[in-house]
Amino acid sequence: MKANCIIVDDENPARLGLRALISDVESLELIETCSNGLEAIDKINSLKPDLVFLDIQMPGVNGFEVIASLTKPRPYIIFTTAHDQYAIKAFELNAVDYLLKPFSDDRFLQATQKALKLINSDRSLADTSLQNLINHTTPKTGASAKLVQDSANDETIVFKSGGKIHKVDIKELNFVEAYDYYVKVHFNDDFILIRESMKQMEENLPEEFIRIHKSYIVNLNKVKEFGKFEEGVDQVLLRSGEFLKVSRSYKSQLVAALS
Repeated sequence: MKANCIIVDDENPARLGLRALISDVESLELIETCSNGLEAIDKINSLKPDLVFLDIQMPGVNGFEVIASLTKPRPYIIFTTAHDQYAIKAFELNAVDYLLKPFSDDRFLQATQKALKLINSDRSLADTSLQNLINHTTPKTGASAKLVQDSANDETIVFKSGGKIHKVDIKELNFVEAYDYYVKVHFNDDFILIRESMKQMEENLPEEFIRIHKSYIVNLNKVKEFGKFEEGVDQVLLRSGEFLKVSRSYKSQLVAALS
């Protein structure tokens, strides 16, 4: 029985090269290729491959963050990287193997045969090995989240926190609030603290989100009423029951959007 595998690399030549090498291994079946970390998380979690050839340094979401965001059972991982400091680290933390670019056909086959032996033995070893890797690469501090660009999908806001990647449905977002050097993204009865500017959030959120104040960006779909509710101050009342101030400079924009 063939082992299913996935390629994850942001460089097309690298993906094509791995595809060619995999086609020569009878025991491997390539089921998907991914060009970025976000796509990889979705594909790996849904397809549940036996083995992943994973680049480490990729824009937005790196290979270690991909691993930390996978659900169990996790696949075996062979790292492919042009950076030897990452490769050595991965090897020392019990990754199945690493391939330092550019690598030879023989080196690829050696790593693949090692992975196939593990796949054919005890599946639980994959989770044990990757958990060790996650424990050593996940930040231990309570750092705030960071927005991750995901232009291919405008239905979710994607952020990284604690070394993991998280997604929140855009429809669940109520409003964004300026908070010192951060922004608070409010959704349902919770919020995410993200280290981004309000300007950056304006640029990344879809058109139903508009600025109503220097401190607020609101989801128009969550607005129940607009008026002077307290002390003659312009405010919006959200369906959640929260009130947000509307400044004079943004009032006309809000009125136009609600009309």
